[in-house]
Amino acid sequence: MARKPATLNTVPAAAHQPGLRALDNDNQNKLNLTGLQVQESVNLDQAFKASEPNATRWDYYIGLTRHGEIYLEVHKLNDTELDKLFKKAEWLRSKIAQCGWPATEGRPLLLAPTSGIPLSHGHLAKQLALKKIVVVRKGDLIAKIL
Repeated sequence: MARKPATLNTVPAAAHQPGLRALDNDNQNKLNLTGLQVQESVNLDQAFKASEPNATRWDYYIGLTRHGEIYLEVHKLNDTELDKLFKKAEWLRSKIAQCGWPATEGRPLLLAPTSGIPLSHGHLAKQLALKKIVVVRKGDLIAKIL
């Protein structure tokens, strides 16, 4: 059954933006949300920059009206960035557990690559899959992933 998203209760109210307003314009265009209604978004990186300046923070939370939540990272994808990306995912999963944020209910975290090696390089795809991170490219229909 579809449900409304929970909210990020430990994030300042000012960080919660209607629709996709928390995402930079370029990052909004990386997602195909056809068929989904966005309730709110939060720029997690900005919201925790002051309180956790040295943390490797995940980029965005997006609350969907009827399909729960997604967490999106916009990041370069290549061998040298994988460790940083995995630390970001670890930070996010820790926040979800510690703060009672909405869990992904078994869904993967989403990565929209800014540039990097194509996923035809099997080792990258395998490492991402092991960490339950799915690459989404411009035009990929997010509803099919949910």
